This record gives sequence, structure tokens and C-alpha cells, in this order.
Amino acid sequence: MSSEMCMFRRLPMLSLRGPEAVEEVRRIAEPFFWEIVGVDDPDRLSRQVKRDQVRVALIDLRGAMQSAMSWLPAFCHQFPSLQLVAIIEKPQADNPAHASFLHAYFFDFCFAPIEPTRLTFSIGHAWTMARVADLHVASESACSLDGEAHEMVGRSEAMQAVRRQVRRYAGNHLPVLITGPTGTGKELAARSIHHQSDRTDKPFVAVNCGTLSPNLIQSELFGHEKGAFTGATKRRIGWVEQAQGGTLFLDEIGDLPLDVQVNLLRFLQQGEIQRVGGDATIAVDARIIAATHVDLNRAVLAGTFREDLLFRLDVLPLEMPPLAERGADVLELAEHYLARFCDELGVKRKRLTPATEAALRTYAWPGNIRELMNRLRRGIVLADGNMVSLPEIRPHHDDDSNFPTLARARELAERRVIAEAIARAGNNVTEAARLLDVSRCTLHRLIRKHDLSID
Repeated sequence: MSSEMCMFRRLPMLSLRGPEAVEEVRRIAEPFFWEIVGVDDPDRLSRQVKRDQVRVALIDLRGAMQSAMSWLPAFCHQFPSLQLVAIIEKPQADNPAHASFLHAYFFDFCFAPIEPTRLTFSIGHAWTMARVADLHVASESACSLDGEAHEMVGRSEAMQAVRRQVRRYAGNHLPVLITGPTGTGKELAARSIHHQSDRTDKPFVAVNCGTLSPNLIQSELFGHEKGAFTGATKRRIGWVEQAQGGTLFLDEIGDLPLDVQVNLLRFLQQGEIQRVGGDATIAVDARIIAATHVDLNRAVLAGTFREDLLFRLDVLPLEMPPLAERGADVLELAEHYLARFCDELGVKRKRLTPATEAALRTYAWPGNIRELMNRLRRGIVLADGNMVSLPEIRPHHDDDSNFPTLARARELAERRVIAEAIARAGNNVTEAARLLDVSRCTLHRLIRKHDLSID
């Protein structure tokens, strides 16, 4: 375990409700190696973030939603890699304006009264994503076996093909369009392109277009001048301009409104932007990498996406494979994330039972890597010993018939081991039976049971 993992992780908490609110969170989080530092105003929070270079901050919005809506956008602009988790009252989320604000600026939120497991999961997940966001300045920039970093885990042919394209695309500055289902690692692929390019020491700015507030999206992307609209008390530099010299990653590009698509197209064509409320033309040199899980050609036909913008973006295509098509990668990913999450939660490292490994290999994974990560987190918390078993990673409400039962997982594991023994023995039944430590009669019975054949 690294020295960083052994230490408490500092988590500043902004609350106007007094020390009791901070103490409540401290009692929940300290057993999981979080050091809660209470602050009572945004300026102190800002100083705390700068001084300690924290990755996650907790903000208590109970009774403070309106004030936060005035100061938080500028704060997030100042600390774009910081992940925020909110504590709110449930009625606050029912307000459409509040819901939009939460969606735009917070990684996650927890309802009061605080449920301990929910809170620790939220801040742990936020901390993980913050680590991914600043990999280019962390010590984790060491390369993997084939010279790549940034958690491009997996040795399947599908991922080898992705790596080859990533290396090729890193050698130029043309736009890249990354496609694939949700949860397949599109942002990690974009970061890998950036960090293998000659822009690696420049900013990598990631923007999820689906989370931007509809009323502020122009300002978020292109910035605004002081007085451009009500509440614009000072100039704001937008995401595009922040990526000067580096890479701008636009995730869920298909969610951009049509009027914003026009401005983005102008930037791609001319390399220039105008801030909202400003007259000056600003030259920006930033490589564009866009990503989407929707079919943009269909969106063009439906009239929700501009065809000329698609032509500009889809210069270098990169398709991320679903997890179900990556074979044994799922076990390599599971081992990778199990070790990481155990370290993050401050618990002894755990392993998967053989039956669970078999189940992971046969499950369809509709949520891809993101679903795998969430199931593994659940398993770590629910496992009593050092082994994570199938019932612990399968939620009680899961009615997905694609996820195998324990009996089915054992059956699949048995079939795979028998097939591997037969192949290793060169189709020699006697030798295969010896490898499996069973009689020839038993092996013949198992071959018939699993519909295997001896060539």
C-alpha cells in the first residue's frame, strides 16, 4: 500500500450550521481515513483547498442553497479538478432551479438525515474521479506494460486496437470523435491521447456537456465579461479558453443545444471565440476531442445535431468496445479496481471467489466498466472476510436475468476448467483426467454434461 493510501485524506467541509454538523460527518468518515476540516465561509474553503491541494470538498447546503448559487460558479472555475459533494434536504432537490444547479456543479449529493454508507460511497467515488482528473500531474504517470498510462487496463485484442489508434492519434492535432456505450472509458482514452501528445504539459480540460446548466452553457464554454448578464459581477474565462495550448474534451457532445453548436463550429473553423457580452475576438489553440454514446448520424437526421459540426468533429474516429466484448479484461479490471477501492476505503485488500470470477466473465455488463466499479465497491463493503462473493456484488433489487446465479456461475467455471484441461492435454482423455484429478469415467460424464467434444 502506498504511503498516500496509509494517510488520512483531508476533506474540507463548508457548513453554516455550526460545529455539530461537522462533528456528525467526522464520526461517519474518520473510520474510513477521512480527516474532516470544518470551515464556515467560501473564502476559508478556498484557502484550505489551495493550501492542502485537496481533491474533494463537502458542502452543506441545508439552508444555504441560494447563497451557494451566487458564489459557487466562480469557485468551481477556480478549482476545475475539485470534486464537490453536497448535503441537502430532500425538498431542496425538488426545486427545478436547485436541481439544475446541483447537476451542474456537484459530483454527488446526500440527503439529510445522513446515511453513513451513502456518504462514504459518495466521497470515495468523488475522490477516485478527482484522481483520474489530475493523473497528468500525479506520480501515477508511470507507463503501463506497453508504454501507456492513465488506467487503460486490459490486454484483449479490442483494447490493443484502441491503444494502437491512441498512439497514432497522439501524433497530430486533428479532432477526435470517441464513440461507444456509456461507461466504456471514453474520457480515459481522451486523456491517454493528450498525455502521449506534445501537448502533455498543457491543460487537459474535460467538460461534460450533459451536465451544463442550459441557462449558463454559453458562459461556461466561452466565458463572459463583467456585466454580461444579471449576476455576472466579474469576467469569467470559459472552458474553451482555459484549454489554451492543450486539449478540450467535450463529453456527451450530442447534448449540446443547437445554438451552442453554431459557436463551437465557428471555433473549430476559425480557432477564435467571443466571450458572452464581449466584442473582442480571442484566438484559442486547443485540440478538440469529443465523445458521445449516441448515434450522431441519427441525431443529424432528427435535426438535433448539425451535420457540418459532425463533419468537423469526426476526423479521427475511435470506438470504445463494450466490456462484454473484452473477454478476460473484466478480471484484470476487477483486480485493478478491487485493490484501488480497498486502499481508498482503508480496508485490507480482498479477492474474488472463483465462482464470482466466472460470473463476471459471463455477465453482459450493460453498464460496462462503470457498473463493474460500482458492484465491486458494494462487494468490498458487504464482504465479511477477505473474499468477495457473488451475492455481495449483486444488488438485492437486481432482476437482470443476464447476471448468473451462483449455481450457474459454478457450472460455467467447471465447464471452462474442463475445456482448458482437454486443450492442455492435447485432447488426450487420460492426461486431461490426470490434470483434473478425476477418473476417465467421471471426465467422460462431465464432457457429456457440458456438451464438450474430443477432437
